Amino acid sequence: MRKALLMFLIYFIVGLGATNAQVTRVAFSKPGYMMKIPSSSIYRTPYVFRTGFCADTYGFRDTLFSKAVFLETDITDAFKIGMTTIQGVSSDAPVEFGLHFQKRLFVYGDISFSAGINDLVLKQGNKNVDLDTKTLSIFGVISNEKQIGENKLFTYMGFGTGGLATGFADTTAGVFAGMLFHTNMREELGGVDIVGEFDGGALNFGVKVPLSHDYNLMLGINNITKLYNFGEKDLDISDLSSNPSLSLGFDFRIPRLKPRDAKKRVLEGMVDRKSRMILDLEEEFARKLDSTLQAADYQIAKLRDSLEIYETEIKYLTSQVAQLRQKTSILEDSVRTVKLAKHAMDHNINLALKHLSKSLRYFYVNDYRSALQEVEAAIELNSNLALAYARRGSIYYKLGDIDRATINWNLALKIDPEYDDVRNILRAMNENRLHSAGKKKH
Repeated sequence: MRKALLMFLIYFIVGLGATNAQVTRVAFSKPGYMMKIPSSSIYRTPYVFRTGFCADTYGFRDTLFSKAVFLETDITDAFKIGMTTIQGVSSDAPVEFGLHFQKRLFVYGDISFSAGINDLVLKQGNKNVDLDTKTLSIFGVISNEKQIGENKLFTYMGFGTGGLATGFADTTAGVFAGMLFHTNMREELGGVDIVGEFDGGALNFGVKVPLSHDYNLMLGINNITKLYNFGEKDLDISDLSSNPSLSLGFDFRIPRLKPRDAKKRVLEGMVDRKSRMILDLEEEFARKLDSTLQAADYQIAKLRDSLEIYETEIKYLTSQVAQLRQKTSILEDSVRTVKLAKHAMDHNINLALKHLSKSLRYFYVNDYRSALQEVEAAIELNSNLALAYARRGSIYYKLGDIDRATINWNLALKIDPEYDDVRNILRAMNENRLHSAGKKKH
């Protein structure tokens, strides 16, 4: 480890004084999902590693192809590393060995942020190995991942130095952006990806077509705005960044082992450490899931019992409400009846009082028979008028019928015990101070 670190420092020191030539940036050879710009994701890549080869052609001549072989893998859930070997278009161009490092630093919902280093290039010349730092890119990239129906849209924006700032004159840093549209075409093989990006100097467009679950074909156009210059004869091979090119690539992916695949391997007798670890994790998850489901079933049973109790109480309360409504209806009918009776009684009292008023007029003119008829009419309308019985007693007294007079006065006093005039008359009768109107004095 110390020896490797020492060698790296030697290469770095030597490289600082080496002649800097334009590094060849071959599309689809960088780690990630895009053509020439870095990407980020909230998820770990679904494969153990990805490897393959790709080429950019600047014209259909043998010497106008730049070629690359690449490998990328996730060391941890957040740390990614990639390696490339690139041969430029010139037959005497040095072989370039590139290292790429990237780490995811931040995740929030469907947004993630990663930072890293691209194009740490070692050039193999005729006599020595040089470190080229001219196109060394230190970058940061933020991504957003959205589900659109059955498809997915990934957007990337970032900033970087070196090769990611070639389109910004007199600056050491630039910006880049890109979009990847993952479609459901050939979804059974993983889906087709459509890629568009601005790599800091040019616009690129590409497509990734799955040939199987593990193999992909990659096609692209670099610097699409200058495609009209494709294949021109006077090509400056010392600076290819401003020239259009067509890209063709092919990659192979080793997918991460899934639980069902691990079970299959165990059934086939291929028990390795990774398969056993995955199965153990799945069994542990299943046990936790079973205990969680049991606890949930218990809570659901308690809730069901509580609901049944509440339903019984609601039925009881509904019955009580119905009974109260029935009683309320009866009370309302009774109140209406009482109001009607009171209204009738008030009406009868008014009529009875009219008859008593007439009887008094007849009484004063000594027409006792007519007065008696009016009193009888009043008593027939309302039998609870003490005044009517007192009046009838006085009429009978005038007619000389002392017994009937006494009976009516007692009835009046029974109805109204506070009737003092009647009580005085009866007291006088008992003391023999009153004499019948028809009896003569002796």
